[in-house]
Amino acid sequence: MTDQWDVVVIGGGLAGITAARDLQQRGLRTVVIEANDRLGGRTYTIEDEGCTIELGGTWIHWTQPFIWAEKERYGLEIEETPGCVAEHIAIHRGDRIEALAEQEIAEFMGGFDLFFSEALQVWERPYDAHYNWKAIQERDTISVADRMASLKLTPLQQAAIGGFLEILSMSAPKSAAYVEMMRCFALSGWNTVVFKDVAARYKFAKGTGALVDAIVRDGGFDVITNAQVSTITQGSDGVSIQTSNGDIYQSRIGIVTVPMNVMNTVRFNPPLSPIKREAADVKHAGGGAKVFFVVKGDPGAVMTLARSADSALIGSFTYHRGEHQSLLAGFSLEPDALDKSVEEWQSIFNDYIPDLQILRTFGHPWGTDPLSQGSWCNYRPGTVARFAEALPTREGHLFFASGDHGEGWRGFMEGAIASGSQTAMAVLNSLSGEAAV
Repeated sequence: MTDQWDVVVIGGGLAGITAARDLQQRGLRTVVIEANDRLGGRTYTIEDEGCTIELGGTWIHWTQPFIWAEKERYGLEIEETPGCVAEHIAIHRGDRIEALAEQEIAEFMGGFDLFFSEALQVWERPYDAHYNWKAIQERDTISVADRMASLKLTPLQQAAIGGFLEILSMSAPKSAAYVEMMRCFALSGWNTVVFKDVAARYKFAKGTGALVDAIVRDGGFDVITNAQVSTITQGSDGVSIQTSNGDIYQSRIGIVTVPMNVMNTVRFNPPLSPIKREAADVKHAGGGAKVFFVVKGDPGAVMTLARSADSALIGSFTYHRGEHQSLLAGFSLEPDALDKSVEEWQSIFNDYIPDLQILRTFGHPWGTDPLSQGSWCNYRPGTVARFAEALPTREGHLFFASGDHGEGWRGFMEGAIASGSQTAMAVLNSLSGEAAV
């Protein structure tokens, strides 16, 4: 089978469908080719016993202009995650686990202010890295672990900051880039309260799936699922995309939106630039697992925090409250987190919330999923300055859009939508330039 298109988008995540919508609505015949049997990429909404659950990307905030504009555009409602404003916070402080006392809140919050004390200086303009590029380059090799070791943090602050940033980066502190965490803090207005709210407070009431459906309906572009792209070949007149079952799609332009960690599963002819190939080989460090815990009754708005060095559970909080059973979202960096038995998790939770009774657990294995090979993007120390700008660079007839690169909220759903929108405009400008010639 051979088809001719103006634009073929490889990958049906938020970056891909946003670009496809914007291009189709501007008169370009556009098709999205997705390897999975669903759209959404690293977002994945399911229903479980009447509860809408996000197995992947979840939270949004009004400090994220692109995704908030989509929420307003389609009239999508949001709801709060109960445990983000917890009534009970149990923190693993190295040698003991204790609830956060009211008089300790200032100490808790002050630790974040200390950790991010350079953020305003280094990331004065978080959408313009080159405004203070030298400062970013100077700190590029520093890990979160390095930064924590350089500060005089109390045991409470070490546990709180360590656990929170391990969740945000989904990697051990030695694998998380300090400048990336600072960037997120700067994008939150250099404010610890907003920073915490951005991370895990507001989500779509009907799930990110509702946003995906709205974009697809509005876009009017064609969609082909269960079609894994194996080879992308560039010629003088455009791009030829071949899937693993032998189908071929011809287009003037191709937009590649596959995650950084699976970029090298596609054969490019001619090969991609050395820097892109290196990034695909090195991979970002985001991994671990989001584990959902169905629990008996209503535990209230609760939260736990720990460092991976102290516990398999680096954090958890109430996701949904119900009279007969509720749901907690938990996070772990252990590779077998989703395979642990209820009994194993119960023994861990007993130290944090003794009255909690776990009924079952579930989640999606993003780390071993061949179409993601990791969770959300977290750049390793020493790679931010080299990869973040190189990955979206155009190569011939190929453009690149992903939440894994670019300025602003990379690593978030916001970053994916921003990248898709910006790439669509770059394609339009390119074709307009060709027409003028």
